[in-house]
Amino acid sequence: MNNFVATFSQLNRRDQAALLICSLVVGIYLLWALLLNPLAEKRAAQLQSNTAASQSLGRVKLLAAQYQQSRDQAASSASPAGNISQLIYSTLQDNGITLSQFQPGTAGEARIRIDRTPYEPLMQWLYELEFKHRITIRELSIAGSNEVGLVTVNIRVQQH
Repeated sequence: MNNFVATFSQLNRRDQAALLICSLVVGIYLLWALLLNPLAEKRAAQLQSNTAASQSLGRVKLLAAQYQQSRDQAASSASPAGNISQLIYSTLQDNGITLSQFQPGTAGEARIRIDRTPYEPLMQWLYELEFKHRITIRELSIAGSNEVGLVTVNIRVQQH
């Protein structure tokens, strides 16, 4: 360090000023290149990431609102709890299935027996009950019959 100071003091004023100015410029450049520029790039990348996350959140909120609206519409289109028997009769009739026995229960529950019915319309009817009319199938017992493609079914359902 003493060597540097001795060499520096031997230079004339103009060279000393030029050396100090160049040292200051190099120091500022190094500060910018090693610290400020990477921070600015990281900040820009973080802003872009935050913007993308914000847009994604907006899309999720929109989809959630659409989902909730469709659930509300499905719930409002479902029959009231007291009309489970009407709903069962009408949906069975729509699918061409003949009811053998119907026992309504408490709290929107019912037991249904269907004898000798085709399998495919039965599955379609069960799907409609669960997904269109929001009726939960609590118990399901399917037994084959002597005729090909026909089954006997015992079902316990509950409406929400």
